[in-house]
Amino acid sequence: MNTAYFYLTSEGEQLARKLSASHPGDLYGKENFKENLRAGFSRYDYLVCIMATGIVVRILAPLIVHKTSDPGVVVLDQKGRHAISLLSGHLGGANDLAREMAFLSGGEAVITTATDVAGELSFDTFAKKYHMSIENIGQLKHISGTLLEGKPIRLITNYSFDELDESIKKGKMLLHRTDSLQNANEVALTTLLSDPLPTVVIDECFTFATPPTYPVLYLRPRTICAGIGCKRNMDGESIENALLSVLKDAGLSPLSLKCISTIPLKADEPGIQSTASHLQVPLTIIPTEEIEALDIHSLGIQTSDFVSAQTGVLSVSTASSYLASGKGRILKDKVKFKGITIALCQSEMGCRTK
Repeated sequence: MNTAYFYLTSEGEQLARKLSASHPGDLYGKENFKENLRAGFSRYDYLVCIMATGIVVRILAPLIVHKTSDPGVVVLDQKGRHAISLLSGHLGGANDLAREMAFLSGGEAVITTATDVAGELSFDTFAKKYHMSIENIGQLKHISGTLLEGKPIRLITNYSFDELDESIKKGKMLLHRTDSLQNANEVALTTLLSDPLPTVVIDECFTFATPPTYPVLYLRPRTICAGIGCKRNMDGESIENALLSVLKDAGLSPLSLKCISTIPLKADEPGIQSTASHLQVPLTIIPTEEIEALDIHSLGIQTSDFVSAQTGVLSVSTASSYLASGKGRILKDKVKFKGITIALCQSEMGCRTK
């Protein structure tokens, strides 16, 4: 996460240097100030502005798009007495940054987001902490609003989290296990659908087949590592469509993708690179020697003499996804398409109860 500090006075510069000594970042002074601040909005994850709040608001207001994409912006007075979380407090990390800046400056953090003030859980901050994708951010306000009103919500998951345990014990969140619902009979699911309780789903797979009339927020844990093998110069559209098809057949949300993996020989394939870029996940290259060290046969992974002759390893897609997942659970062994193979493995989150 990269940070930029902006200041307009010599006292502000001293504070910026003090803060950056513990939280490194680039420093910008008065020269070309407005241009630098505007450019920094799209370049940096965090902006720390040591100046009057009004100056920052007037300059940045035309650039604001959405809390899912805007950087975290914190404003401090030049003496460091107050660190104000101005923009993107939760997803952008400005609330935590304000607390950090206040600690470093010896001042006080000013946090105004309702859930923080009320001491209630914010599910966008929660999702960011656990590297989850938020499928439908528009439903978040209904969940937060229900909690702020002191009313319970429903939680559907097979994971356990320390932050949620106390709320579950107090009855603020009514827990339903995903596997129980997936195996439930139609009567049980109909009863659940008819109970108008705002709901949070934390799962890679579970989705209501019939959209409920009440708000449902879907959080998708990023635990799925996809392995890809392909022939030379395979186009990205075909690779992406193959991957999305395998995810759909497995009942997995594409938002649960953690990474795409392959072997060094395929690292420069434009189709694989473009698929990772378009789906906004990292491309992980698994060293050949790590695949060679695997006991492929005992793992039950499909092998191919042709693949071995072409690549030097017995498995590309499954072996690379298995290693990228930290030797997790193989969900889909090599699925073949024309000139493409796809495999899926699931990494552990550390809080899994499945």
